[in-house]
Amino acid sequence: MTGHDRQRSQAIGAFSAALVVAAALLLAGPLRHLPAPPGGLSWWMLIPAFTAAELVVVHFQARRESLSVSFAEIPLVVGLVFLGPVGLVGARVVGSALGLLHRRQAGLKLFFNLSMFAFEASLACTLYHLLRGGADSVSLRGLVAAFVTVAVTDLVAASALTTVIWLKVGEFDEGVLAEAVTTGLVAALTNTSVGLLVVILVESHPVALVLLIPVVATLALAYRGYSTLSRAHAHLEALYRFTRQVQREEGTDFVAEIVLRQARDVLSAHTAELIVLPIAGDGLHLHLIDDEMHHRPVDVAAWLAPARAGRPVLRRGGGDAAGPRDALAAPLEVDGVVVALLVVQDRPHHLGPFTADDLQLLESLANHAAVALHKSRLVGQLRTDAATQEHASLHDALTGLPNRRHALLALTAELAASMNTAVLVLDLDGFTEVNEAFGYAVGDRVLRETGRRLALHATGPGHVARLGNDEFVIVLRDVADADDAVRRAEEILGSLSAPVTFDGLSLDVRGCAGLAAAPAHGADAELLLQRADAAMYAAKRDRVTLRVWDPVTEGASARRLVLLGHLREAVAARQLTVHYQPKVALGSGQVVGAEALARWEHPDHGRVCPDEFIPLAEHAGLIVPLTDQVLAAALAQCALWRVSVPGFTMAVNLSARSLVDPDLPAQVGAALDRAALPGAALMLEITETAIMTDLDRALVVLRGIEALGVRLSIDDFGTGQSSLAYLKLLPVHEVKVDRSFVHGAAADAHDATIVRSVINLGHALGLSVVAEGIEEDEQHRLLALWGCDMAQGYLISRPLPAAEFSAWLARGLRPTGV
Repeated sequence: MTGHDRQRSQAIGAFSAALVVAAALLLAGPLRHLPAPPGGLSWWMLIPAFTAAELVVVHFQARRESLSVSFAEIPLVVGLVFLGPVGLVGARVVGSALGLLHRRQAGLKLFFNLSMFAFEASLACTLYHLLRGGADSVSLRGLVAAFVTVAVTDLVAASALTTVIWLKVGEFDEGVLAEAVTTGLVAALTNTSVGLLVVILVESHPVALVLLIPVVATLALAYRGYSTLSRAHAHLEALYRFTRQVQREEGTDFVAEIVLRQARDVLSAHTAELIVLPIAGDGLHLHLIDDEMHHRPVDVAAWLAPARAGRPVLRRGGGDAAGPRDALAAPLEVDGVVVALLVVQDRPHHLGPFTADDLQLLESLANHAAVALHKSRLVGQLRTDAATQEHASLHDALTGLPNRRHALLALTAELAASMNTAVLVLDLDGFTEVNEAFGYAVGDRVLRETGRRLALHATGPGHVARLGNDEFVIVLRDVADADDAVRRAEEILGSLSAPVTFDGLSLDVRGCAGLAAAPAHGADAELLLQRADAAMYAAKRDRVTLRVWDPVTEGASARRLVLLGHLREAVAARQLTVHYQPKVALGSGQVVGAEALARWEHPDHGRVCPDEFIPLAEHAGLIVPLTDQVLAAALAQCALWRVSVPGFTMAVNLSARSLVDPDLPAQVGAALDRAALPGAALMLEITETAIMTDLDRALVVLRGIEALGVRLSIDDFGTGQSSLAYLKLLPVHEVKVDRSFVHGAAADAHDATIVRSVINLGHALGLSVVAEGIEEDEQHRLLALWGCDMAQGYLISRPLPAAEFSAWLARGLRPTGV
């Protein structure tokens, strides 16, 4: 027994004891000097009548308790007329005790009922003799006194029963109470009439009492029939209440609890169980007893096998020791599949065993419960799906971090609370190369680790988010000033400096970032994020770690976005053109080849410099189709010019992104095949910086190109960051002296020394040397004097469209060939 149940039992015991005390006070007070009525009726003669009255009762169910209507008023009225108070109370208590014991009542319930009967009898004596006032028992006053006494005591008894049921179960059904009181009062007045007839016949014609036997039997049958109808009506009412209640609930747990409580209370069972079978999930056994819910492992007893097969079960008497004394079980079916079992067990003895009507009611409850549980599970699943979708709409699936939408919501909330807020947009350097070198699985791990490190600096929900690809945003709150924002941004960038290490790999991942702070750079979340993003791209362009937004950055960003959209269209429509700048031999002045240079004429912005649109193509993933188009056009022209200029070669520039593309050799080979050219007809120009981005991968790609017979040239030699030790590792055939050194070679001794050193180094390594950017005759003379092999520059010719280049060749310049 739980502590709560113990408190309820103690309250009922105290209430019962109070009734005993009240009866004793009445017997010792107003009834003490009341003389015994004259006549030959002894108190023990009414004991059988009271016993019989308790054996023929009509029950009105109130959850697991019940109100009883009996024939006790008949012997009570007789006792009021022919017995004294003590005799009547004794007969009432002893006779009722025998009947209740026969009905297997015991313990606290028996104590309460006998206490109530004692109080009821003593109260009836007090009222009856007070109202009758010495008048004859069959006089008008005597008859009225009897009817009023029985009515009042019946109402008092009903109130006492109501109180006890409320103490026992914590609530009471007002409908059941009203019906029981109304029916009990009608029965009590009818019984009073029969009792008064007994009194009259005893006083006048005792033999005629035999005639009352059919009357009492008829009343008993009528009560029984009414009880059956009342119980059927109560079942319908209970089913209606059950249906309405489960329809109001949506959570599966709540519905399951209501199903159990209603099934237990409607069928007056001691326990109720809902066994969710494993076919419907993991399986769950909910067990309700004494208003407490217990979760147990699924254990379907053998006697429940028919219910599991879809048939209801009525168990009486407990055929084996392992099962309950009496029980009902009904299957819960969804789409023809039994998903759960509803079981009620152990009905109190005084209510009798379960019947076929009870089983039918349980089936109805189970059918409604199945629908309600299925609906609640569907609603729960919909809510779960909605919550999942809502979470997915606000979070990045890979890192688990908030996404752009969530970051904007968080930033909007921060700006509403305080303008001391800054936004940092961060982009990882070289992340595409990580994906290409080690695969997307490694790249994903790098992103997750980066997100984890950045999240350590988060100051609120959504304050670190992944915008997409390798871009992240960090919302900084409580920023004191611009310097504080920069300091905190540098700390965040510093947190990425440690190598990312896993599975034997150690990757150096760094980032560059853009910073925008409110209110100086904007008070709107979208605007701040846009400006931080623009500052980040400015940082990438300038090859610095951090940039703070300024109007110049804003203009460059806007232009970049416009150009990026138009570049996609231009590449898709093959609108980019190729110009050609000749390469001549310095010794003879003969044309030996040309360099192909991509050109883009924008309809609004005019000619866009390759230094501007090539990085855009790399960032947008357009470099592969752009390279393919340039190769196709340049090699097609090379094939035409080799007809008239044997040995003519074509040089094409490679971007840093192309240099680490393992598919580049295949792309170049396919272009040569389409143009029907040998590999020696093509010279691919690469920069030192591009090589050093990922030397190991670049070497693999370069060797694949060398295997095609294609020659390689290092462009802008001397301006990069490579070590001369790496130069011997590269399969190159040519170096190009950067125009910045060539431009000052005639006037600056330092530039002249650098140019001569590059020429000597190249020749020492067996490489051809090309000087680019020659614009003056003196530069041309000195380079020829120093032994430079080839020259390019405006002194010879500007880059020309294919048709103009053909015309330039036709004016009489003849190549020497290679």
